[in-house]
Amino acid sequence: MAVLQMERIHLLAMKRDRKKILELLQRRGIVEIQDAGGRDDVFDKMDTSATRTLLEKNADTAAQAVEIVDAATEHKKPFLNFLEGRTPVAPKAHDDFSERRATVLRRAQGVVQHQRELEEAKAEILRAEAQLEALVPWMNLPIPQNFAGTRKTAVFVGTLENEVSRAEILEKLAAAAPQLDAVDVEVVHTSKEQTCFYMVVLRRDAAMAEEALRSVGFARPPSPSRHMPQEQQARLQKRIDDAQEKIKKAAEGIAASAEHRADFLFLQDHMTMRAEKYGVIEQLVQSKHVFVLDGYVPARVAGALKEELEQHFECAVQLIDAPQDDSVPVLLQNNGFSRPSEVIVASYSLPGKADVDPTTIMSFFYYIMFGLMFSDAMYGLLMAGVCGGLLLAKKNMEFNWQQNLKLFFWCGVSTLFWGVMFGSYFGDLLTVVSDGFFGNPIIIKPVWLDPLAQPMTLLMSCLGIGIIHLSVGMGLKIATLAKARAYADIVYDVVFPLLVVYPLIIILMGSEMFAGLAGFQLALPAVVNTICMVVAVVGVLGVLLFGGRESRNWVKRLLKGAYACYNVIAGWLGDILSYSRLLALGLATGVIASVVNSMGLMVGGGMGLLGLLPFVLIFLFGHALNFGINVLGAYVHSNRLEYVEFFGKFYEGGGRPFEPFGIHTKYYKIEEETQNV
Repeated sequence: MAVLQMERIHLLAMKRDRKKILELLQRRGIVEIQDAGGRDDVFDKMDTSATRTLLEKNADTAAQAVEIVDAATEHKKPFLNFLEGRTPVAPKAHDDFSERRATVLRRAQGVVQHQRELEEAKAEILRAEAQLEALVPWMNLPIPQNFAGTRKTAVFVGTLENEVSRAEILEKLAAAAPQLDAVDVEVVHTSKEQTCFYMVVLRRDAAMAEEALRSVGFARPPSPSRHMPQEQQARLQKRIDDAQEKIKKAAEGIAASAEHRADFLFLQDHMTMRAEKYGVIEQLVQSKHVFVLDGYVPARVAGALKEELEQHFECAVQLIDAPQDDSVPVLLQNNGFSRPSEVIVASYSLPGKADVDPTTIMSFFYYIMFGLMFSDAMYGLLMAGVCGGLLLAKKNMEFNWQQNLKLFFWCGVSTLFWGVMFGSYFGDLLTVVSDGFFGNPIIIKPVWLDPLAQPMTLLMSCLGIGIIHLSVGMGLKIATLAKARAYADIVYDVVFPLLVVYPLIIILMGSEMFAGLAGFQLALPAVVNTICMVVAVVGVLGVLLFGGRESRNWVKRLLKGAYACYNVIAGWLGDILSYSRLLALGLATGVIASVVNSMGLMVGGGMGLLGLLPFVLIFLFGHALNFGINVLGAYVHSNRLEYVEFFGKFYEGGGRPFEPFGIHTKYYKIEEETQNV
């Protein structure tokens, strides 16, 4: 368990080599580049925001092209595609792509343009069809909808609400304008919603006629045309036909681009890499001929990187020890067994400058507690088998997915172990099936104990695991304080509290109350109890006198010390009792599994072998639900015990993750993109 030592790297190189140096660093993925400083009369910084915006836009264009092609060709992603990982390519393939990226970009832009044309054509069809539908009532109109009349006559084309006859229209007009005598009305279409008609009057009566029409609810067509309805219908149909032809050509263009899908994916990654590189350029200071780069690099690979840079480029590389403060990024290094649990530590917080890396020790307890809470051998075998199988089958999966699957693989192994210890194999499945369907019960005895028959023994064991876990946390606190050379604090903050807690635990284990709960009693001589009491008193006095040592006023100091004594006793008691959740969740998994088996037997048990079918259905549904609920519970509560009880004893956190300049692509990775750090 370790936090890798970092070194500060300062690079001064010729500006003509900037592109190649940055590409090398990007492929290595081992340098976190920092802002190189401010401007002066010699050195300045580049503003690359416009270029980065263009590159990001091009990457987005490539992504859109892929989505369009996939939708058009109904491209189906492989099962568990997210575990496939990025496709490895040689550096030369990436370099060669630079020569044809402009062509690929034009193709991607063409696909996007085809899609835009296709969408516009579909919208045009919808508009034309809506106009055709609105034109249907006017097909018997002998004049254009916007026809206003002749030199001596005025024509009004429009609608009235509801179904109205010609006679009723004339009656309404006569009532609204009695002086209007020369008028002719023709109805061209009627429905329950509206009546379409046109009216002819003398030009001199146009204003009077319009006022009368308005008074009875007359409305003109929303978009009157200057063409005859039949001609307008033909025009709209032609618009639809033309739009359909555009859709056909656009679809053919998109389909023809499907063969370039891989190029579009590569283009997206290529533009993403270039955008990230231009983001780094903004952090450099440079003059007319040279540039300066600052950053952090793990000490174990710093020497090799320095040698490689100075061998291939005309540059000067300086490596110095990183400052001991929170500005230095944190990179953890652990063995294969513990490394998967680094994500658990990082989810809480990476180690700060004063912390030790708790990953290895934490992982050991994490796997134990997870398995104890899940505690079914078949569940564990299923989890370990699936995770292990995926790890073997998907060799190219991304590092983060590898670590997540390894984490649950080891959790599955632990679950399998505890399931065997408790004799739980899908609960009591074998006993239920053998007895309920075959009349010959087969019982698998637990290797250690039956949690349902001996819950108090298991509870005491869980609390014992908690005491060990918390004690290890105090041991790590000693290591943390020793790292800071705070030796007096080790005595005040660790030794004295433990002198209070441990003797009280020993005395409790020798009491009759403990014997009633645990089923056994620790036989202690009276002198041992006396010694424990004396040691506990010494511990209490130590906490009382030094728990508030930051105060110079002795009254405040003693009051704070008394509060510290309360926190030691109550805090440890609460922390230890928190580990009872190991028992609770372990029992829940087994009990629910047994209830599912009993439900299946109730439904199918009286049907003989035919009852196996409903039993299997209930078994699959019930155990899948039990698996999902309890694996989530085991994960959450294992994290909780680590974060609150364990880390609360010694861990501060606050470290900043190491974020190297690298290739953060989605589909392809350069084979030499990273070194082992």
